[in-house]
Parts: sequence; C-alpha cells; structure tokens
Amino acid sequence: MLFMRAVVGKPSTPTPRFAAYFNEVILYPYWYPPASIVFNELLPKIKRNPSIIDSWNMQVTDKNGKIVNHLKLNWSAFYTGNFPYILRQSTGCDNSLGILKFNISSPYGVYLHDTNNKTAFLSASRFYSHGCMRIEEPIKLANHILHEKLDTSFLQSCFKEQKPIPVQLDNPIPVFVVYMMAEADPTGKIRYYKDIYNLLK
Repeated sequence: MLFMRAVVGKPSTPTPRFAAYFNEVILYPYWYPPASIVFNELLPKIKRNPSIIDSWNMQVTDKNGKIVNHLKLNWSAFYTGNFPYILRQSTGCDNSLGILKFNISSPYGVYLHDTNNKTAFLSASRFYSHGCMRIEEPIKLANHILHEKLDTSFLQSCFKEQKPIPVQLDNPIPVFVVYMMAEADPTGKIRYYKDIYNLLK
C-alpha cells in the first residue's frame, strides 16, 4: 500500500468525484491545455506577445500534429471558439505534467501526473490545480502498478524533445476519487478536514 501527498483542484476548478480505471502510463508526456485554459488564460497573453509560447516551451500544431510557426499566425483573428490549432507543451522536466502521466478512462478529462512544481507538496493545503491530481512520488506509483520497473535514470535525465512513450497496463486498475471530511488515522484517532468545495451546505 502506498501513501503520498497530492495537489488537487482549486475551489473554482474542483477535482471531480468518480470511479474509473487506469489504463496506461505515459513517460515524457506532452501537456495539451484544455480549451478552458487555452481561451481564458493562454490566448489573451499570446495575442499580446506570441513569442511567449517559446518561454512556455510550447508548440502550436495543426490537427494532424504538424508543428506550425506560431510567429507567422494572425493571432488577432483568434478568439474563444475560433482557434483551429492545438497548443501543446514539449516534453521534459519543465513540462507541467512532469515526466509521468497516469491516464484514467473517465469523462472528466482529469488524470494523475507528476509536476514541475515540487514545492507545492510542502503546503499544508494543496488545492492549486485545474482539476487534475498531481502526485508527489509518481515513479514509486508507476513501479508499484507496472509489470516492469521503470528506468529511473532515463526519466530523471530530463531529455528535451523526447517523444512520449505510452506503457499499457497488463490489466486496468480501478480508480476511486472520493471527497471525505473525516477519516481515522492509523492510531484510530479521527481527523477532520475543511469542506474546501462547500459540498456539505
């Protein structure tokens, strides 16, 4: 049994509660920002300064995955609901998903993943994400569920432009995301937690 810290959704973008399955682990994943982040957060900044894409280590691709020159696009023509391209962040240790992504077969578009912001795990209240679940020890979890152990040195080398490597699980693993305001610790003492999502009104 493994226990580790996690960073989950902000009150404005809560992590959903659901039951689903793990089906694969992706080494060196791309990060594809969801439409809500693209239109509400990224696009306004890009329209002011398209070169900011380079500082984010991101790329613009067409729907076939071909990289296009973002400096030659007419960004003033794009707005919410009208952006015929795809933004993705290149792989590497500075990727928002870190070096490991755990795909979950749920309709909510959330998953477990590593992170490039390790300091967030030091916080006592870790509600910072847009809904996904960042985990503190992703390699330990991957080695726990995969048939073959991962090459830790390969993952920690932080290769730039490494193509994502999907690793299918031998058998899907059930995943239950629950929201509890009280639990018993190993000594039997009851711990109570703040209702951060205000579900117990």
